[in-house]
Amino acid sequence: MSNIKTTRFGEVEVDESKVIHFTDGLPGFHEKRDFIILEHKPGSPFQWLQSIDTPDLAFVMINPFLMKSDYLQDLSQEEEALLKNENDDESIVFTLVTIPRGQAEKATVNLMGPIVVGSKTRNAKQVILANSGYSHCQPIILR
Repeated sequence: MSNIKTTRFGEVEVDESKVIHFTDGLPGFHEKRDFIILEHKPGSPFQWLQSIDTPDLAFVMINPFLMKSDYLQDLSQEEEALLKNENDDESIVFTLVTIPRGQAEKATVNLMGPIVVGSKTRNAKQVILANSGYSHCQPIILR
């Protein structure tokens, strides 16, 4: 266990076995590779993808299946291949949320660019499903 400093949550104790590693970083943040997932608050569908080494770098995420139960069905073989990870490790899928400042009711989710995390390896990547028909700014409607 170690502690990290965060802007939103103060100092947080981190179980190093829970650290998620983005081999190629995130688009736009290629040098940032290690993150932890933090709960927003109990009962909330939202989580935070918090950088281990940059206190003010964190992204809101949500399980896309809470909004769209058939998410990731009917993808092309090429897009399905993008979602696979090494060793056929089972994947956990998240999507990033954008919340316009002061307008939470206008929040959107990026269904076109899911975050895929290997449940065993903890290796992660953001994939772009350019031909899927999904939007990068889908309004959030929870089921």
